[in-house]
Amino acid sequence: MKSLLRAAALMLFATRALAQDPTPVSIGWGAYPDVPQIAQAADKKLWAAEKLDVKIVPFASGRAGFEALIGGQLDYAVMAEFPAVAGVMRNLKFSVVAVLSQYRSFRVIAKGDQPLTDLKALAGKKIAMPLGTNVHYIIASALAAAGVQAELVNVPPPEMIPALARGDVDAIVPFPNAYPTAQRVLGAQYRELRLPGHASSFILAASEKASANPAQTRRVLAALLKGEELVHRDTAEAQATTARFVGPALPADAIKAAWGDYEFRIKLDPATLDVMVKEGQWLKARGLVKEGEPSTALYRRWIDAAPLQALDPSRVTLAP
Repeated sequence: MKSLLRAAALMLFATRALAQDPTPVSIGWGAYPDVPQIAQAADKKLWAAEKLDVKIVPFASGRAGFEALIGGQLDYAVMAEFPAVAGVMRNLKFSVVAVLSQYRSFRVIAKGDQPLTDLKALAGKKIAMPLGTNVHYIIASALAAAGVQAELVNVPPPEMIPALARGDVDAIVPFPNAYPTAQRVLGAQYRELRLPGHASSFILAASEKASANPAQTRRVLAALLKGEELVHRDTAEAQATTARFVGPALPADAIKAAWGDYEFRIKLDPATLDVMVKEGQWLKARGLVKEGEPSTALYRRWIDAAPLQALDPSRVTLAP
């Protein structure tokens, strides 16, 4: 009997110890300043306060992180909404659990001695971007709205700035993290044209496994909400923390310069849903994704608002 009691006590102790162990969680994110809430959560040990052992796995792009998420290599991934748009149309298994931030300062970059004042200057020109991405959608939409026809060519992100510097293309539409490098490489010949009215949301997507664990997602979001509070409490400190977390990939002065181009607020909003529908329709019309029929109802089914709703209902403004 004593042996049985001793064994039972040991099992109870082990069960309690295991219950207190932090939950391992992997999040895919690149070396970008888009979501300083993550930098704060890591720097201030906000994950640990939620009993999470978070590993940030770096990826060169949101698309690469999304592919790892779908492949079961990640629990969560941070990315622009565009990979998720195509993923929904392909009926992939994941969910969107939050918008973490929004960026509103996309630009076309050219090399020359004259200012780039409007899109009409690019009529008939060769413009490089990675095709099938959000920047492709943004420049194609902007050109169509301006009634301008140009040649859009597919160039991988690492090759765009060298191609522009050599004169192989007349302009490029890179991802925002490339802007400082373009300025440095082109020097006095750097020219840019901002594209107002075009925004991109940086979302947190959950894997099929993580989607089935809303309690874990609530803890992840709870830490990020605390990180967001710190971001807004002290801008200079938040910028410095983000620069330390991102490392040499993006200089601190570049992070500071771009800070005002973002809205750092965790939410689930109709505007992001509307953009996803429009992007899906654009992909479908061009045959870039053949599956699925983009609609508000379709994309709404992939958004799991329950974890964020439980933490702060005011941040969820989507219809049920």
